[in-house]
Amino acid sequence: MGKRIPPSEVKVTCTCWAKRVGDMDECSFSEFLCQHECVNQPGTYFCSCPPGYILLDDNRSCQDINECEHRNHTCNLQQTCYNLQGGFKCIDPIRCEEPYLRISDNRCMCPAENPGCRDQPFTILYRDMDVVSGRSVPADIFQMQATTRYPGAYYIFQIKSGNEGREFYMRQTGPISATLVMTRPIKGPRDIQLDLEMITVNTVINFRGSSVIRLRIYVSQYPF
Repeated sequence: MGKRIPPSEVKVTCTCWAKRVGDMDECSFSEFLCQHECVNQPGTYFCSCPPGYILLDDNRSCQDINECEHRNHTCNLQQTCYNLQGGFKCIDPIRCEEPYLRISDNRCMCPAENPGCRDQPFTILYRDMDVVSGRSVPADIFQMQATTRYPGAYYIFQIKSGNEGREFYMRQTGPISATLVMTRPIKGPRDIQLDLEMITVNTVINFRGSSVIRLRIYVSQYPF
């Protein structure tokens, strides 16, 4: 009969093997999972949107929040709230510099009887628009046309100022109209002001005059 080993002298050795499973980073598989930002979490991921946007029901796309419509802005009573993609602008009332007179909320006029108006555009009309950052080009973004066509008159359209970077040009699309074309992608956020001039020439009565649309373009920070 063998020797009995006391329980106190028995040694039990247990070797346990633990396999560690690493988290799968879904965000690294594709940049198209989320429109803006993909946030990885253990076992899953979620999409997030920048300030000024909300996440849609598809859980990947971002939609602009209209702060002006929801009155979630900081504009005062004298300013106009203008909604942008991802934000808003507080636009001050226009100020017509001498010798111009304000004739409406967005128009200034230089009276013909004023000698200081001889070489100035007859009217300056203010317009606002927004575009997303990095918009594909070429892109037609704004149309300009004469409201009245006089016998014997023809019209010339040009960018008078604000196009120092050569990012736009005017393409005449008809006898009384032209289109503003964006020729280069523009990264935002950025504000651009262009003076678009329409020159009226009438050889019958030896007349030459002009009017200007002062177009303010707000480029958003994101491409959506």
